[in-house]
Amino acid sequence: MQAAINAAQAIADDALNQTQGQLDEAVAALEAATMSFEAAIIPAGDATDLEDLLVEAIQTLAVHSEGTNVGQASANDRSALQAAINAAQGIADDALNQTQGQLDEAVAALKAAMDTFEAAWVKLVLTTPANELYGPNNILLFKVRYEYEVIVDGMPVIPLMVGVSSDTRTVYAAYTGTRNEALTELTFEYKVPAGIADSDGIEVAAALELPNGASIVRASGGAASLTYGTLDTSGIYIVAMPPYVTLTAEPDGSTRQVIKAATSVYGESAGNALTVLRWLKGNLKAADFSDGTGGTDILSETQFTVTANGDYTVYARDKAGNEAVKVVAVTGISTPSSSVGGNRPVSNSTVMINSAGGITALVDSSDIEQVKRPDGTVIEQVILSERMQERVLELLREAKEPLITIEINDREHAVQTRLPAAWIEEMAKSYLNAIIEVKLNGSSYQLRISALDLAGLAERLDAEVSDLTVSIIQEQASEDIRHEIERIGVSQGFTVFGGVIDYKVTVESNGQTMDVQDFGGTYIVRTIKLDGDVANRNLVAVQYDPATGTVAFVPARLETRPDGSTEAILNVPHNSLYTVVDVKSRTFADLTGHWAKADVDHLATKLLVNGATADRFAPDGTITRAEFLTLLVRGLGLSVKEVEDSSPYADVFASAWYSPAVNAAVANRLATGISADRFAPNDPITREQMAVIIGRALIFTGYVTDGDGQTDSPLAAFTDRDAISSWAQLAVARVAEVGIMKGMEDGRFAPTEYATRAQAAVMLKRLLQYLHNID
Repeated sequence: MQAAINAAQAIADDALNQTQGQLDEAVAALEAATMSFEAAIIPAGDATDLEDLLVEAIQTLAVHSEGTNVGQASANDRSALQAAINAAQGIADDALNQTQGQLDEAVAALKAAMDTFEAAWVKLVLTTPANELYGPNNILLFKVRYEYEVIVDGMPVIPLMVGVSSDTRTVYAAYTGTRNEALTELTFEYKVPAGIADSDGIEVAAALELPNGASIVRASGGAASLTYGTLDTSGIYIVAMPPYVTLTAEPDGSTRQVIKAATSVYGESAGNALTVLRWLKGNLKAADFSDGTGGTDILSETQFTVTANGDYTVYARDKAGNEAVKVVAVTGISTPSSSVGGNRPVSNSTVMINSAGGITALVDSSDIEQVKRPDGTVIEQVILSERMQERVLELLREAKEPLITIEINDREHAVQTRLPAAWIEEMAKSYLNAIIEVKLNGSSYQLRISALDLAGLAERLDAEVSDLTVSIIQEQASEDIRHEIERIGVSQGFTVFGGVIDYKVTVESNGQTMDVQDFGGTYIVRTIKLDGDVANRNLVAVQYDPATGTVAFVPARLETRPDGSTEAILNVPHNSLYTVVDVKSRTFADLTGHWAKADVDHLATKLLVNGATADRFAPDGTITRAEFLTLLVRGLGLSVKEVEDSSPYADVFASAWYSPAVNAAVANRLATGISADRFAPNDPITREQMAVIIGRALIFTGYVTDGDGQTDSPLAAFTDRDAISSWAQLAVARVAEVGIMKGMEDGRFAPTEYATRAQAAVMLKRLLQYLHNID
């Protein structure tokens, strides 16, 4: 435009020299330039949309005040929206000087600020239980309030992290309200089970979870918010662990004993404390104390005096409502008829043929002697008299089976039955398969004499066999050990149900004593009597290793005794600390609808299998040779030892997690390598390899002998029988014949296909049930 003006000005300045035509052309050119310029002028934009949005933004800010309740927003979030409103208002006030593009940008900026503010204000609020102590069966109630109506389907949950330090696990408060109705408040509950504790305050996850297809949606449509932020729940304590009670009986003269109770409770730092401590005569249960009102109160004195032998029960309850009972057996209180002239009472021990055709030696209390050990503890010793030993050897000629049961009725925590090795050696000459069983208060231990290498043990002690004494020791473990197992149970989901018993076999000579830990693969039967109702419980026998602080499954089955009580029959080829625990049912999210779900859940609850993650089993994934052997060794209850450079295979490194289990399997001839120096522990295992290993397990446990079984008949069921390797055919036939391994749905055995984790678990369960290693 300026150029057109300049051109026209030049012509006007030189008008005397311009023709009329040239002047008219200059006028026309300037008019055209003016029209073009006017057309190019940018108009002011329409501010209507911005002004409407400003009204909405100001109203939104006014509605959502500062605070932490539903619909409120933080000061920072409100300040951010206010700044955006101010900026937009400035542009709207200058609308005549703003282009449409500038006004549209202002609208977009204000909308973004409003979206950010909407996301920031509180859509839902979680209300937590009161800060206090929660015990077994207490309910933790949580409420979630929404700003808008929502509809719930399925079972939403609130994850709770419970435990102390590294021993934590996630539990869930489940939705308890109505479904498929418009609601603004949702309720969730968590019922505290026994055996769980958190004395430093639980943690609540920052958002709801929607497992197994659950959903929470807005009633008006669209997804609802699940996040409510992190809350301070450090004052919510869970203590569902029974009080620890230790009872000791101390003589007070010859006619009285003082029972002293040492107690402690879990969660003292959380405000827990012992509130009830009472006693009654007899072997009683918590219910016998009438909700803490029965019996005699000893909360202050923590001791009481008795004048008669027998059982006495102490009941304890803490502030959180946890209960415990402890029984002490009092013996040794003298009565006028207990002796004559101060002499030792006459022995009433007897030896007889029992109704089952074996031999029973009933040990009278007069043949039990108390001995103080170097650490100050007392152990009671049982020594069969020479006459009883001779009588056992005599009756073995008449007995239908060579089972000698030494029955001891004694309430002491530790009893040692001492047996001369020469007597055992004499017995073995004619009855190599004889079993010596020691029964103590319902629990028992069976020692198969063929498992004792007396000559080898004598050589290691530099003695003669005739100089050896073999002892079978059954001892109730200390309260510290029981507490440690209970602590492990908090994180692994079990509670101790039976007594913790330390079974030992020792040999001694000339002041030297040696523990016999393993029996060369021979399984030794021991039993633990279970008190209390066993119905609806997942009872599992376990071994506790104090050196590693770990608990592991051991083979066992439950049976009902003639008196109606239940006993756990453990069958293990080594000695250790054993007990029975009640395990919470376990399952995995990815097993829903899977054909192997029931079997996998069963083994998981038996503490035999673990998932690929905490909640996933990965049933259709492959399983390696080392992984399967680890499961098998665990299921057979074999000892595993951490031994460096002990494997004959170059690819089984001592540092590998599976090394102990693989070495144990190789040592017990359950598995061999794929070559002389290669085991291939990380290779997936094939179905025919698995069959061979299971077949060897049947031989190892004595259920079949090497060479048993026919190949033609069992293999005829498989359409691909000719594809089974020659080295695997007998094993496949053997495991198929007893129903441990079956074919695929299409009739094939699929020998070279890799076994899945689900298949491995199912085969292991069938094997262990066939061996009576699990119920």
